[in-house]
Amino acid sequence: MSTRPNVVFIEQFYFPEGWGGAQIPRDITIEFARAGFQVSVYCGSDQYVSAGSECAISPARFGVAIKHIPRYALPHRFGRRMLAQIWFCVLTAASIILRPKPSVFVVQTNPPLMVVAASWIAAIFRKPLVIIAQDIYPEVMIAHGMIKRESIFGRMLTAVFRSAYRSAKCVVSLGPKMTARLIEKGVFESHTCEIANWATGDLTLIRGPTNEIVRDWGLSGKFVLLYSGNLGIAHDVQTMVRAVALVKPTIPNLRLVIVGAGSRIQETQHLVEELRLQEEVLFAPAVSSRLLPHTLGAADLALVTLLPEFNGLVVPSKLLGYMARGLPTLYVGPPDSDVGRIIAISGGGISVRNGDVLDLAARITNIANDRASLDRMGAMAADYYRLNLRQDIGLSRYRQMLDAVLDEGEPS
Repeated sequence: MSTRPNVVFIEQFYFPEGWGGAQIPRDITIEFARAGFQVSVYCGSDQYVSAGSECAISPARFGVAIKHIPRYALPHRFGRRMLAQIWFCVLTAASIILRPKPSVFVVQTNPPLMVVAASWIAAIFRKPLVIIAQDIYPEVMIAHGMIKRESIFGRMLTAVFRSAYRSAKCVVSLGPKMTARLIEKGVFESHTCEIANWATGDLTLIRGPTNEIVRDWGLSGKFVLLYSGNLGIAHDVQTMVRAVALVKPTIPNLRLVIVGAGSRIQETQHLVEELRLQEEVLFAPAVSSRLLPHTLGAADLALVTLLPEFNGLVVPSKLLGYMARGLPTLYVGPPDSDVGRIIAISGGGISVRNGDVLDLAARITNIANDRASLDRMGAMAADYYRLNLRQDIGLSRYRQMLDAVLDEGEPS
C-alpha cells in the first residue's frame, strides 16, 4: 500500500470548467500530484462558464482523481443558492467520510459553507486543514448587505466561520491586506501564508489587423478601456461609467468594453442607458479561451475596480492577467488595498479613489494620447509580474506550504 501523503482538495468549480478562476485549483492540484502526493478533488458537476470544445488537458493525466458531486436536482423554484450550497457540502462530506483517512484537507472558499464543513471533517479525522482564502466569509456577505453583522444570523455565521478559519493549520492569503483582515478575524499570524494568484490562459496578445475582436466589434482606431472578467458585488461600476460620460465630448473615439458576466452587469447596463452611453460602452459575454488573446489584445488600458467595503476581503485576480500580458492598468479603489499596493510598487498603472469621477476623467484624458506612458507602464507591469508573480513562483510556494503543514503532523 502506498505511503505517499493523500491530499483531499475541495473546490466547487474545477475541470472541465471554462472559467479562468478554476485554473488556479487545477494548477495547484497538478503541482501536488507532480510532487508525489495522491490527490483527490471533490468538485461540482455544473460549470460556471462552459469550457466548450477547448478544454485543457485533464488533471487526471497527472494522477489527480476527480470526484464530481451530483448537481442539485430539485425543481428550479427550490433551487435557491443556499440550498445548492448545503447540498454540495452534505454530499461532499458524506463522500469524504466514507473514504480512507487522508493526510491533509485543502479547501477553497467556494462554496463558502464548505469551509465550515471541511473544518468539521478535518476535526473528525484529526487531520490538518488548509484554507485557500480567495474571499473571506461571512464578511463578504456582510459588506454586500446580504446579512447584518449585529443580527442573530450574522453573529452566528461570524462565530462559526471564525472557528473554522482558526482551526486551520494554514490559511492562504492573497496579499498583506487580506492577511491583516484574517488576523482581525482571529487567525494566528503564524498560521497565515501569503501566496498571490497568477495569470491564467494563453498569455499572448494579438494586436493589429489580425485581431478578430477589433475587426468584428468595430474597435479599429478606438481608444479601448477594457474590463475583462467578473463584474460582481465587490466592484465599482459607478465611478468608471460616469467618468466615461465626462470624457465623451473630448475623446470621441473612447470605448469602454466590458467582457464577462456578474451580478452588476444589469446595473451597469441601466447606468449606461441613463447616461446615454450606448455607443461608448460595449458589453460582451465571457469569451472562449481561444479569443482571450484577441479581447485582451484590443485593450489600450485595462480596468480593475474594488469597492472600499471589500478591501482585504477579495483581491481581483484580473490584475495578474493584465500584468502578465504587459497591459497597463487603471485601478479604481482604495489605495491601501492589495491591488493598490501592487500598482504602486510595480509602476504598472494608475490608481484613482472610488467616487473621484473628475480625477478619473482627467487621468483618462491625459493618458489617451500618451502612447509612450502606456507602453512604459505595460513594460513595468510585465517585469514585476515576471519577477514576483509567475505561476511557477506561486506553485513553488504552495508546495513549500503543504510540506510544512504535513511536517507539523496532526492538530492538537
